[in-house]
Amino acid sequence: MKLEIRNLGVVEKAEIDLKPLTVFIGRNGEGKTWAAYTLSAILGQSGYGNYLKAYLDGKTKETYPIIDSALQQLFDEGNAQIDMIQFANDCAEIYINDVAGLAPNWMRSFMATERANFDNLQVHFKLEETKIEFLEKIKLASVEREISLGLLNSVKESGEGILYFYSGGDILNKLPKKAIKQFVVQEIFQMLHRSIYEYIYTFPTERTTFITFPFSSFRVRESRGDEPLKERDKSEFERRETPLMEPVKRFLEMIILSSRKKDREEEIKENPRLQEYIKLADFLEKEILQGNVGFETSELRKELLFQPKESTKLEMPIVSSMVKELAPLVLCLRYLVEPNELLIIDEPEMNLHPAAQVEIAEFLAMLVNAGLHVLITTHSPYIVDHLANLMQAAKHEDPDSIKEMFYLERTEAFISQEKVSVYLFEDGTAKNIISEEGTINWETFGQVSDDVSRIYANLLKNPD
Repeated sequence: MKLEIRNLGVVEKAEIDLKPLTVFIGRNGEGKTWAAYTLSAILGQSGYGNYLKAYLDGKTKETYPIIDSALQQLFDEGNAQIDMIQFANDCAEIYINDVAGLAPNWMRSFMATERANFDNLQVHFKLEETKIEFLEKIKLASVEREISLGLLNSVKESGEGILYFYSGGDILNKLPKKAIKQFVVQEIFQMLHRSIYEYIYTFPTERTTFITFPFSSFRVRESRGDEPLKERDKSEFERRETPLMEPVKRFLEMIILSSRKKDREEEIKENPRLQEYIKLADFLEKEILQGNVGFETSELRKELLFQPKESTKLEMPIVSSMVKELAPLVLCLRYLVEPNELLIIDEPEMNLHPAAQVEIAEFLAMLVNAGLHVLITTHSPYIVDHLANLMQAAKHEDPDSIKEMFYLERTEAFISQEKVSVYLFEDGTAKNIISEEGTINWETFGQVSDDVSRIYANLLKNPD
C-alpha cells in the first residue's frame, strides 16, 4: 500500500510503500515515530471511530449513495443488502482518504499535545496495488450481529459478498432512525476499515515503564471499539487528566485484555492459525528471554511475573530491561493477535544487547512470514544490517544448509525482499534505501562509525 505524507512536523513530503515489514530509520527528531503514529491514527481504531462519528454528524467530505439507498430500503421494506465487494472496489480508496482528510481534527488529542500543529497535515493513500488483497479480505469476512434484542440484524457469510440487514419486527416504530443508521453505517465502515488492517497494536517506547504498573490502576474498554469511556471506567491517569497519547492508552488496554484471557481454545477452533502465534510467543520466551512470562493471581490481585527458572518468579519492576521490553510482545502473540493485524513497534532494540537485537530482527521476520504485518522505527545498525542478511538468505537455493549461520537457526526468519521496505527519514523527506540487489544503504549509521574510527586514529597520531 502506497501513501504520501505532507506537512507532518519536520516531514515536508514523504512517499512510502508499506510492505509486510516496513522499517523507518534516521536520526532523532526526523519524524519517524510521528509518521508511524499518524498511520496508526488513520488506519487503526481511532481512525474508524472518529470517522464514524463525523459521518453520522454529517461532517465528512464524502457521501455514499449506496448506503443511503440501503437505509431507505430498510426503512421502507424492513430489509436491505449491500454488495460489499463492489462497494469496497468502488469506495475503499475514497473512504480511507476521507478518513485521512479528517485526521488533523483529532491528531492533537491522539498525540496528547496542545502545542503541536497538525492543521496542514495531508496523507493520501493509493490502494490499487493491494486491491485484490483487501477485496479477498472483504469476501472472507463474516458478520452476525443484532441490536435491541434482535429488532435489527446484520449477516454476512464468509466467502460471500452480500451484507444483509433485516428486522425482527417493525423497526420504524420500535427503533429511532438514528440508531438504525448508526448500526448500518458502523457495520459497513468497520468491514471496510478492517480490510486494510484487521487491527493495530502499538508498542510505544513507554512500554518498558507501563508494563511494570499494577493492573488495578487501569480500566479497559469493553470492546475494541472507540466509544468514550464513562467516568467509572476511566483509569487513574484519565481521572487526573494526565495526558497520555492514544498509542499508550491502547498499549495499556492490550495488557489488560491479555490479563483477562485464560486461553484461546475456542478461537483456535475457528482459526487454527492462532496456534502458530502461541508457538511464536513460546519461542520468544525460550530462545530470547530464556524464561516464562505469565499472570498469577494471589491475594485477590493478578500480577505479571517472569520465571527465569523453575524455582524463581520475579515481579516486573525488578526483571531485566530486556524482559520489560519484550514481555508485551509475548502477551500480544499469546492472547490477542490474529492474521492480517499490524504491529507498530517503536525502537524494538531498546535495552537489548547487540546479540538480542540481531535475534529480534530474525524474530520480526518470522512474525511477517506467519501472516502479520510489522512496522518498526529503529536506530539499530544491527537490525538493519541483519535484515539485509535475511533477505539474501531467502534467495538461497538450499535455506536449510545455511540456517546454522543465523542466531535463531530458523529458515522461517529468511524473508523475501518483496516483503520489505526500509525508509531513511532525513531533510524533511523519506527515501527508500533498499537497492534492487537487496543491499541497504544506511549512511546515517555508517557516518558515525567512520567518525568514531577517525577520532581514534587521530588520537593515536597525536597522543599529546
